[in-house]
Amino acid sequence: MKPTAQSATFITAALLLFGAAATARAEHFEMQATVSSKSDKATAFSDTFTATRPEGFKPRPVCHAKAGEELVFQFFCSSNFPHDSLKAVTVRYYVVLEAKAGQKELPSKDSAITQGSFVLDFKPNTGKVGLRERFKAEKTGTYLVRVESDNSDNDHEHFSAVDLVVE
Repeated sequence: MKPTAQSATFITAALLLFGAAATARAEHFEMQATVSSKSDKATAFSDTFTATRPEGFKPRPVCHAKAGEELVFQFFCSSNFPHDSLKAVTVRYYVVLEAKAGQKELPSKDSAITQGSFVLDFKPNTGKVGLRERFKAEKTGTYLVRVESDNSDNDHEHFSAVDLVVE
C-alpha cells in the first residue's frame, strides 16, 4: 500500500506534535549519581518523582560491594531551566539501608550512614552543584544511594538513585 499525500501530511503533523510535546516536557534539572566499589560501578541519570510515585519511573542500577570497603559516591546536578532563576532549591543526598533493591517505598533518612544538603539559587541554564564523597557501609544489606531536589517550584521533583548491595 502506497502512502497518499494526505496520510504523509498526517504522519508529519503527528511527529511534529509528539516532538513538540517531548520538548515541552523538558526537565528543569539534569542529575547523575555514581557509586563505585573496588570491583563494580553503577551510574544513574535523572528521573522525576511525585507524591504518588516516589520511586520514579526508571529502574535503579545496582552496584555491588563488600562490607567495610571504601566506596565513592559522586553526583552532579545542573539546572537547564531557561526562563528564570530557581530560588532556594535544596539538593539533598543520602545513603540509607532499604529492605530490597528496587523497592518502591523510600526508607526513612533517620538511619542514613551519610547525608547532606545544599540550598542554592540556580541561575538559568548555568547553576550546578556536585559532590564526591568516600564512605564505608559496615553492615551487609541493600542501601539506597540518592540525590534529590526539593522546592524547585514544580509539581514534581528530580532525583538520581542507585541501589548498593553490600555483601
